[in-house]
Amino acid sequence: MNQFNGDSDYDKSEAGRKIFQAKKGLNQIKEAEIEFTSNRKLASMVVKHGDGVRIYTKGAPEMLFEKLAGVLDADGKVLGLKDYAFVPTLVGKGEDTNLNILDRVVKYFADQAYRTILVAKKDMTWDAYNALKSAHNDFVAAEDKEILETDLEFIGIFGIQDPLRPTIIESIS
Repeated sequence: MNQFNGDSDYDKSEAGRKIFQAKKGLNQIKEAEIEFTSNRKLASMVVKHGDGVRIYTKGAPEMLFEKLAGVLDADGKVLGLKDYAFVPTLVGKGEDTNLNILDRVVKYFADQAYRTILVAKKDMTWDAYNALKSAHNDFVAAEDKEILETDLEFIGIFGIQDPLRPTIIESIS
């Protein structure tokens, strides 16, 4: 049995080729990247998209909430953070603002000992992107690119189990 997918005839070299091709394809559409740091607790990638670029950002919800401009609904419509919506039964009842609902979901995951990651996006035309790039040192430094991580549209929140490593008990002692 193979550790990758449980299939005994799984070809590791084929998987490597597929990963390489995917990275090669990404490099053809990637415009810029803002790497994760422990201080920022988020990362972004700018990719060519249609007649412009799309910025994808992932990270700690507490770092991204202040950068959100709206919430995407199931139909792809952008709703305001202060707009009211029905609260999912998982995290309550009634109605609340979209921002408060997101906060409730994060707290729900935290109560379940999950690490949460928020995902958001923003679309820009080439002209707007290039104007911003020119106004911010051609995005030479990571700090110059951080202007891209504003007015984002919420896509989703993920709860990830992060089990304790066996060595943690010794470390804490």
